[in-house]
Amino acid sequence: MKIILLCAFFFVLVNQGLGQVKHSVEGLAQDSLGKPIPGALVKLIAPGDTMITVTDERGLFAFINVKAKRLSLAISTIGFHSFNRKYTIDDNEPVFKIPAIILAEAFNFLDEVEITGVHPVTVMEDTIAFDAMAYQVREGDAVEEMVRKLPGMEVSADGNITAQGEPVMKVRLNGKDFFGDDAAAALQNLPADIVQNIQLIDDYGEQANVTGVKNGESQKIININTKPDKRNGYFAKVGGGVGSFDRYSGRLRGNRFKEDQQISVDGSINNTSARSAGLTDAKSFKMNYRDNWSEQLTSYGSLRLNNNVNRKQERNASQQFYRDYTRMEDENNSDYNSQSEYKLDWNLEYRPDTANYLKVEPEIRYENSRATGQGVSTTNLLNTSSVRNSQLEQHAKSGSYGIEWFYNHKFAKQGRNLSAGGDLSYADGKEEQEVSNEYYFVDSLGEGYERQHQFRFNHNKTANLRLKASYMEPVTEHTVLEASYQWNRRSTENTKEVNDIDSADTWMYNPQLSNAFNYKFTTNQLGLTWRTNREKFKYNLGLMAQPTVLEGTDLTRNTNTYKRSFNWIPNARFVYRFSEKHQLTAKYNGRSSQPAFNQLQPITDNSDIQNVVTGNPNLKPEYTDNIGLEYRQANWETGYVLFSKLSFTQTRDKIVTTKEIIPDSLKEVTTYMNTDGFYTARGNYSISKPFDNRKYTLTYYGNVNYSNNIAFTNNERNIGKNTEFRQGLKFRIDLDDVIDTELNANYTINSTHYSSSTFDDRRTNQLFIGLRGRNYLFNDWTVGYDFSKTINKGFNATNANPTLLNVYVEYRFFKGNKGTVRLEGFDLFNENTGISRDVFDNEIVDRQSDRLARYFILTFNYRIQKFGS
Repeated sequence: MKIILLCAFFFVLVNQGLGQVKHSVEGLAQDSLGKPIPGALVKLIAPGDTMITVTDERGLFAFINVKAKRLSLAISTIGFHSFNRKYTIDDNEPVFKIPAIILAEAFNFLDEVEITGVHPVTVMEDTIAFDAMAYQVREGDAVEEMVRKLPGMEVSADGNITAQGEPVMKVRLNGKDFFGDDAAAALQNLPADIVQNIQLIDDYGEQANVTGVKNGESQKIININTKPDKRNGYFAKVGGGVGSFDRYSGRLRGNRFKEDQQISVDGSINNTSARSAGLTDAKSFKMNYRDNWSEQLTSYGSLRLNNNVNRKQERNASQQFYRDYTRMEDENNSDYNSQSEYKLDWNLEYRPDTANYLKVEPEIRYENSRATGQGVSTTNLLNTSSVRNSQLEQHAKSGSYGIEWFYNHKFAKQGRNLSAGGDLSYADGKEEQEVSNEYYFVDSLGEGYERQHQFRFNHNKTANLRLKASYMEPVTEHTVLEASYQWNRRSTENTKEVNDIDSADTWMYNPQLSNAFNYKFTTNQLGLTWRTNREKFKYNLGLMAQPTVLEGTDLTRNTNTYKRSFNWIPNARFVYRFSEKHQLTAKYNGRSSQPAFNQLQPITDNSDIQNVVTGNPNLKPEYTDNIGLEYRQANWETGYVLFSKLSFTQTRDKIVTTKEIIPDSLKEVTTYMNTDGFYTARGNYSISKPFDNRKYTLTYYGNVNYSNNIAFTNNERNIGKNTEFRQGLKFRIDLDDVIDTELNANYTINSTHYSSSTFDDRRTNQLFIGLRGRNYLFNDWTVGYDFSKTINKGFNATNANPTLLNVYVEYRFFKGNKGTVRLEGFDLFNENTGISRDVFDNEIVDRQSDRLARYFILTFNYRIQKFGS
């Protein structure tokens, strides 16, 4: 009876939708040669209805659910005259297709034109567009320097990019992936003067890009649209340098654009990288390719080859808290690691017509690494102490292969879509380890000695297959009903062999520590989602049923694990536009995740016999609820921008550690279990206010993170409430050919409170003051500087308050300022060190590692560039 009523209700809604007039407006922006113009701002204005979008990489734009019969269309972009025209829509035309709009080129001499009417920031639903004309940089600068100026975005010294507190996962060029997932290489490889605008996008995946329907969690990406007159030409830059303490650097970057074809290369060799702890000799070669092989087929992808050799000195000081005592461990390590990586990402997009779209993404990756390490650690617990001397040799290699595909068909009826897709991947990894530990301990019985020497071999195979399908049916003028299904299976086969080696170098197989274990995690997900799109707001409400099966087989011990679970997963998203310039977004989603393999495998890892870890084959999958609220506001004329975000995450059946100290010893035994009560709340904001035509910009920013962590120590449940508060202020000065600098100051408080009365609360404070910028002298001279002072309190580390100063002097010469010579001093006070604190369950770990120390280097760079028709 319920099914009959539901079908009747659906039939009524469908018939209501069929009886209503639907309008969508579609168009194409081109130049005088018929080439598409991507990234142009398109505004539809009608009585009581204003909509904004940008053209895609093919110059196309579209508006849906347009109610007015009469409207005005305005298109603007750099390098072309603005377009304005009025149109009238016939009631009998559900899809109003505007003939191709030809924008006339605007030819201006720079010394004759005053830049007016620039909109620095444009806010759309999931996209924030920054006009490059409002954030100009020095001639010859890369896009990276422009991104540093954008409100809410940060580029660290090691090239990592964050936007509104979230990492930027990839960069696209004119709508297509650029250098794969290496965002730093993408921003450093492009000259800033070819950029028309930069878009910060909340990307929901391929289905959202094609259909506009957004599901699940988004990730931050950057899309760079180039100027129309910069799509034919080339750019190249080569440089190198030598310095004190045998420092060296060399880099070659090049781009070739010819209409739709684009080829970019980036090669580098240096031992001055500051992206990781220790000292690194780095070599890399990267290539990016894109071309339209036909009118229907586009091919693009990237190749990456990396080889890094790292040497690191590190000290770890850990405190593990129990009811009646604290276990202290101080560890000093010297490590060597050599790693090679080869990765190929490719994309093929096929559009046989306007109704069908197919994308195929193959990926191949291979890694090979060798590592050695020596260390000394001291452990103290009550009246017992030990010293461990350790040595490690390791060799690992792995290969992975995968392919992902997505297909979408748009039916003649507006809004009706059928999508299907999936991915298939396989990974094979092998690891060999030789471990040697010597323990000298003192307890109530006196002094003792224990030796451990083992050879371990680990072989892991993982296969994953995912299939999904979605059907969308318009129900009324403003609503769509989506039915979706997804099936996923992840299979793992693991073999671990352990051999003990005695003093005579005799190998003995250890059956207690060896194992062969297979497991499969299978999920089915069936859902319905209701979507509504109105003038001021849009929302979707959905519910998914997800049964899961976790199967495990211990082949060595002939035991089996079988776990079934079922979750109802609601999802919701609501977007409200107060006006063109500010909007509110609220969303909820849930997800289920399986335990990690090492958490499931029912064997013991005693690579450190004082810290023994055993898996638990009876673990259940976790289920996580995510709630988010985001508010954006911008003034297009002045560039004022406000971002704020709140999020709450709660995990049921959270996999946590249980730790137990063996009585009268230093040995700690760790295993895993499921528990409830784990949650995290986060909030962050950024307010940027420019003054005097963006010559000066003041930014307030901050964040608060609160987490409720659960751990079990000696069979006691302990709750660790961790709070982090940070408040910061930035002041930026941008005076053309005079100064480009930013002052940044922030204060951070990190505190942890434990539910157990025997655990003392922990707190650290950190004050950071930084000044980074460039001063321009006598037209061709530049003085650059990067100063920071960090004051730490509460860390267990030496030199906890480093002062860092990098300074360079640069002179540019040759015609067009093509050549530059630079003398740079790095870490002039010789205080560069890496200090961090991590809080895990009942443990606090303070880390301190060596970094690249003081050196001087002289470099020369030469660039060539030519763009035109």
